[in-house]
Amino acid sequence: MRIVIDLQGAQSDSRFRGIGRYSLSLAQAMARNAGEHEIWLVLNGQLADSLSDIRTAFAGLVEPQRIRVFSVPDAVSANPSPWTVQAAEVLRESFIAALNPDVVLVSSLFEGYQSNAVTSIGVIATRYQTATVLYDLIPLLNKEVYLGTPELEAYYQRKIDWLKNADTLLAISDSSRQEAITCLGIDPQRIDNISAAIGEQFKPDDDLPGQAERLQRLGIKAPFILYAPGGFDPRKNFARLLEAYSRLSQNLKSRYPLVIASKLHAPQRAELQALAEKFAIRPNELVLTGYVNDQDLIGLYSQATVFVFPSVHEGFGLPVLEAMACGAAVIGSNSSSVPEVIGCDEALFDPLSVESIAAKLTQSLEDEAFRQRLIDSARQQCMKFSWDASARKAIAALELRHQPRPAEAQDTAPDELLQRLVALTDTVPSDAELFRVAKSIAFNVAGAGQRQLLLDVSSIVQKDAKSGIQRVVRSLLHEFLSAPPEGLNVRPVYYAEGRYYYANAFTSRIHPPFPDTEDALIDFAQDDIYLSLDLNMHLANQLYPLHHQMRLMGVQISYIVYDLLLHHRPDWWPETTGDMFNDWLHKIALAGSNLICISAAVATELQAWLDTHPELYAGNQPRVSSFHLGADIDNSLPSTGLPDDAPQLLDLLRHQPSFLMVSTIEPRKGHAQALSAFETLWAQGQQVNLVIIGKRGWLVDALVARLESHPEKGKRLFWLEGISDEYLEKVYSAATCLIAASEGEGFGLPLIEAAQHHMPMIIRDLPVFREIAGEHAFYFSGLNPADLSTAVIAWLELYQAGNHPASSAMPWLTWEQSAEQLKAQLA
Repeated sequence: MRIVIDLQGAQSDSRFRGIGRYSLSLAQAMARNAGEHEIWLVLNGQLADSLSDIRTAFAGLVEPQRIRVFSVPDAVSANPSPWTVQAAEVLRESFIAALNPDVVLVSSLFEGYQSNAVTSIGVIATRYQTATVLYDLIPLLNKEVYLGTPELEAYYQRKIDWLKNADTLLAISDSSRQEAITCLGIDPQRIDNISAAIGEQFKPDDDLPGQAERLQRLGIKAPFILYAPGGFDPRKNFARLLEAYSRLSQNLKSRYPLVIASKLHAPQRAELQALAEKFAIRPNELVLTGYVNDQDLIGLYSQATVFVFPSVHEGFGLPVLEAMACGAAVIGSNSSSVPEVIGCDEALFDPLSVESIAAKLTQSLEDEAFRQRLIDSARQQCMKFSWDASARKAIAALELRHQPRPAEAQDTAPDELLQRLVALTDTVPSDAELFRVAKSIAFNVAGAGQRQLLLDVSSIVQKDAKSGIQRVVRSLLHEFLSAPPEGLNVRPVYYAEGRYYYANAFTSRIHPPFPDTEDALIDFAQDDIYLSLDLNMHLANQLYPLHHQMRLMGVQISYIVYDLLLHHRPDWWPETTGDMFNDWLHKIALAGSNLICISAAVATELQAWLDTHPELYAGNQPRVSSFHLGADIDNSLPSTGLPDDAPQLLDLLRHQPSFLMVSTIEPRKGHAQALSAFETLWAQGQQVNLVIIGKRGWLVDALVARLESHPEKGKRLFWLEGISDEYLEKVYSAATCLIAASEGEGFGLPLIEAAQHHMPMIIRDLPVFREIAGEHAFYFSGLNPADLSTAVIAWLELYQAGNHPASSAMPWLTWEQSAEQLKAQLA
């Protein structure tokens, strides 16, 4: 079966309460115990704060592509019209139906009042079975307390109607099961008690130093009485508990403050403080911790002298089981499901009797033998509950009622969705409502059509600096536009003023067949792919929130990583550039799905760096891969144009050995070493030329001054700055040998371009150069000028004898082949 779990119960404010714990834990256990069944999750994109935590929680349990996000109008919670509410319900059910499920399990049906959660059952006709978890019917049984307005009562009754539509109810206790049978007339055959459990993290905490620090931080004096209610509403029985506490002897109250560990809004805190004042409870006798995380809660459970649970009505009572598992002596109500959980009659009291609560508190604080019996009983009782057992019961119940569907069954299509929306109500929606619904439809149905490949070309759109990276961007962009990956619509995009735009004007200029000419804000949907072709490290702080949000919504976020040199050698760049790069590197590790390197050597370095920073991707490690760049200039949108003196220079290069260096002049590229080496060769009488092609970079003022004033300039030393690709191609053909003296590279494109022209090469012995050139180059090591001049002489001797390493058989890729390798990494 394909079991689709609507996990909004772990997304709304319920995630801070027992329902959220239950929803998440049951779904995780079902994924662990699924066997041959497929588990899919659907999440509400309007509850985006929870998306990251849920994706992390299911890493390794549910394949990322099976975690689906749906969109509903963003005004569902702001006094929505009936049409908007109904439209949201149709959108959600239509989205789920498009996943072709066999069974849909709603983790928490009673979500959505004054929030963006949207749940329903049976709004549209479907062929799949629907199940929902039944926690309790507390509001139905206590209408005067929980359904105090006509609007709230109407909302709740609508949910009850949905509940009755479910094929299967999964009750979390026998008490809840009996309520549904008795109060709603549900057929007992449709309801299964799957019980509940707690996470493995709930166990006694024996970290004594940590315990002392925790109590001090939370303002608690040991020993203490603990109540962790798992929420705040009248059934939690705060008033009777505080009154019962006030009736303890002054000696007990002085020794044992009452600690209430719960998320409290300001009015709720004020209400508890008012009750304390009413019952003459001193300030040092009541501690309100506010929200505590799991680690602190486990510590409090473990340290409490007694855990009291006076709730009048529960569906299960997870805090009770949590406290028992952590070794606490637990006393609780004798009503609803609490006795099922505690499993010990002498631990129970009447929650409606202040005297009964006070008496049981006194007994548990004064009678050590009684306390020990409670602890021993709890240890045995806890063994009866496990999430895996609950999950297996849930799956068995779904299997029992499963009716196989025809293979061709399909529940929804975009045109059917529109028909359903049109038929909703006589109310005419406003233009704003229609716009919000249209945005949601665009997101929800986009995955059913052609996915987008969003190519980020933010830098080159603004200015083509004709650097090595931007040559790569131009080349790959040309190939992706000319031959889009199958099933993907290629859309170049750029960032401006906090948003992404389709780069339509730019794209239509460089690729005339592209149909659109006006830039527009992008629309993205899950399963789209974002690929950063440019190195946008200067935009890292602005882009990270966008990329993070896109990934949470199901977009694959990919970056090309050219090298890690700025991390390893920031001294090769202007001050602060290394810090900017490291910030970018951290952010792409946090936001990225794929980090695609331009060589295996860079991929090895990047993986090693990630392995030293596991905190960046806890449960969400980006995939590291590599591809090789292409080198056919004809397919990289080459620039054209030759200076007037080009024929003379090309003729000069052909008539004596000419050594070529191609790269921006910057500290790591080895130009200074090469110039000094050739000065030695010229002093020795060697008739050789040195040709440097590349624009001036940074931190090279002294070197540039040497080049511009050198006595051999224009004779045997030539610096061609900012020449066209056409001119570069002709220089490659005329020169004798390439020198690649760089001290660090991510790839080494000039090596491949030289091999295209069967040009021999003298290159520094770097791992990445070995990866590219293999045995087809002459290698040298060392940073002294003599190391290179000696290598040049040795190479010339081999060259003159015809024994030099030849590059003619060196493998290299066209840009078309390079793009195909990159496409494979995006799959």
